[in-house]
Amino acid sequence: MTVTQLIPPATAPQGRQGYAATLPQVASLTELAPYLTRRLSRSRRAGEQMAMLWIELEPLPSARAETTAEQHESLLRTASLRVRNRLRSTDEVVQVGKAGFAVLLPAAGAPEAALVGQRLRRTLTGAYELDGRLAYVAVAMGEATYPDCGPSGTDLAQAAKRSLVLRQGG
Repeated sequence: MTVTQLIPPATAPQGRQGYAATLPQVASLTELAPYLTRRLSRSRRAGEQMAMLWIELEPLPSARAETTAEQHESLLRTASLRVRNRLRSTDEVVQVGKAGFAVLLPAAGAPEAALVGQRLRRTLTGAYELDGRLAYVAVAMGEATYPDCGPSGTDLAQAAKRSLVLRQGG
């Protein structure tokens, strides 16, 4: 897996609708935590809240045919761009690992995070065309807000992931 450095939105190569054609990536939440901590510092200085959605996507198996690794990757890439295209220009999306996404919502609290989460769930659970046939993904989502979950990026990420696990009944 190729991992790209986090690129500030202003310097990312721009594609359609002013968004980058691909998302910044990190291999794990551990690698994302220092970046989250810096973002939280900005929120703290501005006296703002910040929300984070943690999204995990899993392509659903097709009854008609097996999905190749390339099709699997294409499906996740398309889903990730759906996430990016449904957010404000000030929000950030970082792909974590192969199928995890951290969505950072500056100046947003729990009500805003819940609203964005509902919108993203509807968008992501729609059909995807994959080589002339329809494909679908399973969506799991958790959320956390700063300062409620703790002062660091690690606290925020872990709280969002715990929220996802609790919603799955684990």
